[in-house]
Amino acid sequence: MSPKVSVVIPVFNRPAPVRRAIESVLAQTCQDFEIIVVDDASTDGTPAAVEAFGDRRITLIRHERNRGGSAARNTGFRAGSAPYVAFLDSDDQWLPTKLDRQLEVFERSRDALGLVYTGVERVFPDGSVSRHIPRRRIDLSTALLTENVVGETSLGMVPRSVLDAVDGFDESLPSCQDLDLWLRICERFSADVVPDVLVRISNGDDSGRITRNVSRAFVGRELYGQKHREKMIRRGVLHLFLRECGWRQHREARDPRRARSFYLQSLRVNPVAPFTYMLLLAACVPISWFDQLAHGKRLVARFLGFGPETWFAENPHRPTSKAKLLPSTPKDSAAS
Repeated sequence: MSPKVSVVIPVFNRPAPVRRAIESVLAQTCQDFEIIVVDDASTDGTPAAVEAFGDRRITLIRHERNRGGSAARNTGFRAGSAPYVAFLDSDDQWLPTKLDRQLEVFERSRDALGLVYTGVERVFPDGSVSRHIPRRRIDLSTALLTENVVGETSLGMVPRSVLDAVDGFDESLPSCQDLDLWLRICERFSADVVPDVLVRISNGDDSGRITRNVSRAFVGRELYGQKHREKMIRRGVLHLFLRECGWRQHREARDPRRARSFYLQSLRVNPVAPFTYMLLLAACVPISWFDQLAHGKRLVARFLGFGPETWFAENPHRPTSKAKLLPSTPKDSAAS
C-alpha cells in the first residue's frame, strides 16, 4: 500500500545536516511515510550519508547536474506516490508530532484544503531563537503578494493533487519559490494552520541556503514582483511590495541607495503613506546611525519582553516561554 505522506528533502553538499533532517522524520509519531531525498549533484559525501541509513522507506535520487532547490523538490514530489506531500529543507528539522498534527487538520476539514502549515522556531548562531506562530488569515492570497506570511517550505503539507494542479514549483525563480507556490495554491484552495511550533529552522551564517544568498534572494524577489505585478495592482498592494523591497535592501543588503529607489517607487504608487516617508528618511542617514537605531529598538524590545528567547543546544526540546516577537519587517495597512 502507498504511504500517507511523501517527505521530500532536497540537498546539496550537506552530509551532516541532511542526516539530522532525516533523523527528525524517522522520529515522527506518524510513521506512515516515504522519504525521497533528491541530491542536486553533490560533490562530497552527501549521497553516502543518506544511503548509510539503510531504511527501505528512504529513496535517493541524484541529479546529474546542479539544477537548484525548486527543480529538486519537483523531482522529489513527482517521484512519490503518497496523497500528501511535505517538504523539508536539508538543514531544518521537524518536531516529532509535525506530520500527525497536519494530517489531523486535513482529515477533519470539510473544505478543499490545499495547504496546512505550522509555527516555527528559527535558531541563530549565537544560540538565540525566535518563535513565530502564524495567525489564521481570511485572505492569504492577498497577504502573500507582499510577504511570506506562511513561511519556508519546511512548514507546509500539500495534497499531491493540489501540487499537480498548480504544476509544482516555478523553477525559473532563484528565490521566493516557496512564496510563489503558497500564493498560487491559496489563490485556488483554502489553507489552515497548526498554531504550534513544529519546525526548527537553522539560520546559520553560511551561504548554502538560498535565503542567505543575498544577491540571488533580491533577484528572485524582483522576478516574483514582475510575475505578480498585475495582481498587486488590482488588489492595491503594489506600494507595500515595493516598500518591503526597500526595507530588505536597507536592512539585509545594506544598500540605502537602492532602498531609496524602492521607497520612491512605492510613493509614486501611493503618495499618502506616512510610514514610507519615515523609511525614506531613515535611508538618508548614515548606515552607522541606522544600526544604532536598530540596536536601540532591540534593547527596548528585550526590556519589554519581546526579544529573542534562549535556546539550549544540549536540550533542544526544552520548553520556552511564548513571548510575542516584534515583526522583522515593517507592516501597516494598505491604506498607509
